[in-house]
Amino acid sequence: MRMESAVSRVAIGDIIRRNAGRFPDKKAIVEGDQEITYQQLDELTNQFANYLLHSGFKKGDKVLTVCGNHWEYVVISNGIAKAGLIWVPINPAISKEEKQYIMNLIEPKLIIGDAVLMEPSLEVYQEYCSAFLAVRGTFAGARPFLPAIEDEAKKEPAVEIQDRDTAQIMFTSGTTGNPKGVMISHLAVYIASLGNIIESDFKEDEVVLTMMPLFHCAQHTFTMSTLHRGAKTVIIGGFEPELLMKTIQDHKISNMFALPMMYRMILDHPKKAEYDLSSLRRCTYAMAPMDKRSLERCINQICPQFALGTGQTEMYPSTMVFRPEEQLRRFGSYWGTSSLINDTAVMDDEGHLLPKGEVGEIVHRGPNVMNGYYKNEEETEKSRAFGWHHTGDLGYWDEDLQLVFVDRKKDIIKTGGENVPSIKVESVLLMHEDIENGVAVGLPHEHWSEAVTAFVVRKEGAVTSSDDVISFCRQHLGGFQVPKDVVFLEQLPMTSTGKIQKHMLRQQYKNHYQVTN
Repeated sequence: MRMESAVSRVAIGDIIRRNAGRFPDKKAIVEGDQEITYQQLDELTNQFANYLLHSGFKKGDKVLTVCGNHWEYVVISNGIAKAGLIWVPINPAISKEEKQYIMNLIEPKLIIGDAVLMEPSLEVYQEYCSAFLAVRGTFAGARPFLPAIEDEAKKEPAVEIQDRDTAQIMFTSGTTGNPKGVMISHLAVYIASLGNIIESDFKEDEVVLTMMPLFHCAQHTFTMSTLHRGAKTVIIGGFEPELLMKTIQDHKISNMFALPMMYRMILDHPKKAEYDLSSLRRCTYAMAPMDKRSLERCINQICPQFALGTGQTEMYPSTMVFRPEEQLRRFGSYWGTSSLINDTAVMDDEGHLLPKGEVGEIVHRGPNVMNGYYKNEEETEKSRAFGWHHTGDLGYWDEDLQLVFVDRKKDIIKTGGENVPSIKVESVLLMHEDIENGVAVGLPHEHWSEAVTAFVVRKEGAVTSSDDVISFCRQHLGGFQVPKDVVFLEQLPMTSTGKIQKHMLRQQYKNHYQVTN
């Protein structure tokens, strides 16, 4: 490690090392009966980093992970960062085609995964990589993770790391339907977590829940913020209402992040009164606004402070915060005010910044902006037009300089915390032998925020049913990408030039799920 790097750098690995020095015996992670102190977490991440380097992997090599939530995942992601390698987490639920596309693009040198998540697509992974580590179970050709690192040195390896080095590549949906690899720097993760500590008022004695997937930027930044503050995080494998309430009660969770639909499921759970949720001090929601009735119930029955945090993988979250004091004063698609770590503006198509009340594209700039799209210079340059990062979202400033979200410039469907490109669903619909034409649209849904909905024109004489179409889609799409319903039409609304008018479908069917559910 060059002297200047060690003396003045900002790197993800610094976060855990510094807190191990400040309070080595303090609990950093709790999962079930497993408790990990900051010193233990630092030593484990160092051991894994040393294992990677001693195994011949080099700085900049890609390590792909296929994992659910567990304490080892935190060790793995931070160990990769300490070794100077690049962490590439993927959602295990994406389709086979997407997995193949990602692995062909990044050429992983090592794949680490949970046995239960690896086995369904093991042959696919083995096409692109020959080195595997298994977490929680075993699968063919893999070495068990913990035994692999147990004899490694507990001292942090000397690696030349610079602030703007890419630490991780997270994949997001592209405009063509292919995922785009977002290169995120050490500095972006470090500064974003500091910003969250301030904006979300994290305390040193905080007990923070890790429940949403760690392979997503939202939960990752929330968990890293917890560790940066020196607080404790309690990890559970996923959302199940009663398990969540029991975890809050048993561990006295004080701070958590979840989707609006999850809070609503807690409110309506028949056993809610049996659990003590009074330890909750602050709750964050994301991905969608909260309706007035649900928000009032949440504040009265779950936690007195609710806040909305927004961001995107390309602009490491949170970039905007709709603060607790504003929650019951303003209703609608409010995103609030900019985080203290980044600038936010509203811009027209010519690059002019717009005043209050005028709708334009929401743009940001700051140290949490991505390094770029991996091997996609054209899209990177587009995203940086006029010296700002372009989100593809439309909005405006209200009279009090609170940002209001209007719509997306492109047809990405945001459903249950996932982003689904409509073109990907449409390409599958058009593969069906009985479908003449079809589009996918996100329609408002109480639980999913937006439900993927297919609008289909059958071929003449075809009698295929909604169930048939959904079953067909399941064969070619990830579970979260499959339409929740199929609407059959005689024709799709089109412009004179033949472009399908999706906005007309959204407007006409905006109450579809309120009526049918």
